[in-house]
Formats: sequence, C-alpha cells, structure tokens
Amino acid sequence: MTRILPRRAVSAPECATPAQRWTAERIARLVEDAARGTPATIGTGATVRLHGGAARIDLDLVVDHGTHLAAAAQTVRRRVAARIEACTGLAVEAVTVTVVDLRLPDQAPTTPPSTSRRVRPDGDLSGRPMAGG
Repeated sequence: MTRILPRRAVSAPECATPAQRWTAERIARLVEDAARGTPATIGTGATVRLHGGAARIDLDLVVDHGTHLAAAAQTVRRRVAARIEACTGLAVEAVTVTVVDLRLPDQAPTTPPSTSRRVRPDGDLSGRPMAGG
C-alpha cells in the first residue's frame, strides 16, 4: 500500500522571518543546506543568479559512488526549488545540477574540493566567468 507522506516543515533558521531581504549570498547558503540534506550528497557549491522575482541556480555536487546520478539530481532539484520558493517567495526558473566528483567507498569523508559560493548580481544571466573567482 502506498501512502502520501506529509511534507516536513522547513527547519532552517533563515526561513523564520520571510520579511527579511534575501540576498544571493543568503540564498546560496540555503541552496547548499537543502542539497546537503539529500542522501548520498556529500558536498555542494552553488551559484545563484537573481533576476527580478526569479532565481536561477547552478549547483555542483559530490556524491557517493554507486548512487543513481539521475535520481539524485532530480531529488536535489526538487528539494532545492521547494526550499527556495517556501523560504524566499522567489520563483525558481531553473536548478542545474552538475556532479563534479564521486566519493569512492574507501575514501575517508573529507571536505569536498570546490565548495565555494559564486554569486551573480541582479540581472547578470550572461554565464560569463566572474572577476576574481
């Protein structure tokens, strides 16, 4: 028998006051937090681009070896979009997930390579590399 589970409440402290001004930097932290909560996802790095009332998100992931990548990416996409829309009220136009590394079973858990946040100012949807990053 299949039943629908109720959605869990968002527990991030950033969601506590929706009237706060949401910067791209804060949204990137929220994206990374949501992605890290997904099983088999070890590390993340997020780029958030804001344009008006919408966000586009690029997310780099490190996942456990043996994980079904398409399923993991879809789960992360849904989780991130739902979290951002619920906490910020912004529409999420796209969540692009890139698996940048796999953690092999014999590797000790370490800080993933590339967990830096890259933030674009409002309106910059060009995809050009950022200066200094």
